[in-house]
Amino acid sequence: MKRTFAVVTDSTADLPDDWRERYDIEVVPLKVLFGEETFRDGVDINNREFFERLATSTKLPTTSAPSPGEFAEVYERLAKDYDGCISIHIGAQLSATAESARVGAQSVEGFKVAVIDSETVTMPMAFLCKVAAESASLDQATAAVKQRIPGCRVLALLDTLRYIEMGGRVSRAQAMIGTMLDLKPLLLVKDREIKPVDRVRTRSRAIPRMLEFFESDLPVEYVGVMHAQAPEDADRVAAGLRERHPDLEVPISQIGCVLGTHTGPKALGLVYIKK
Repeated sequence: MKRTFAVVTDSTADLPDDWRERYDIEVVPLKVLFGEETFRDGVDINNREFFERLATSTKLPTTSAPSPGEFAEVYERLAKDYDGCISIHIGAQLSATAESARVGAQSVEGFKVAVIDSETVTMPMAFLCKVAAESASLDQATAAVKQRIPGCRVLALLDTLRYIEMGGRVSRAQAMIGTMLDLKPLLLVKDREIKPVDRVRTRSRAIPRMLEFFESDLPVEYVGVMHAQAPEDADRVAAGLRERHPDLEVPISQIGCVLGTHTGPKALGLVYIKK
């Protein structure tokens, strides 16, 4: 039976390839800007093209939220087929996207839009979309999604400190020391904050450390693996998770342009929602 409400998110959800169609999710793209050139994430530029361009860039690209008008256009189109929608977006501490969605929704009369600040980024948003899509009504979807937001986690392994240095998150000296020692920072996104978990000497040691941290944070309801041009490592992490937790689906998806601006290539993410 077709849902009476639509599910909307933005491109930072980094949906697994088949989820948009499988769960009937509408994706509104953010924009990435290289100098004077503007690209819609996942529309005008794909992940491979983005990371190729990032590798040769001497300055970090910038990103911008969709405009309220872009959201209004999407909601107006959906209003022809649905009674309302739930619109799940990147955390307000990271982007103005959720606020833009709220403003856009106000201009569409007679169409109920529940705008949700996920308080996170990337694939936990995809899990929230799945929760919404499997709900029986818009009100139930809204309640179920809000209930799970405090349990969203992103455990990220960076291959290099270069991109967070370019973004001003660490000093040049720290980045140089980290590179010389081949330190791989392990970061946790939770409760609207990015917290350091560990700095591991090599990538081969860092991946088991990711799995160790995850096992210490059980139980979970959803888990997945993200990567930025590192499919073999992602497959290895996912295989380890599936072996330990055969009851859980472990989708793999790619880190998109917006998050990739800060992680750089070869980043890995172990993402989950705690029970």
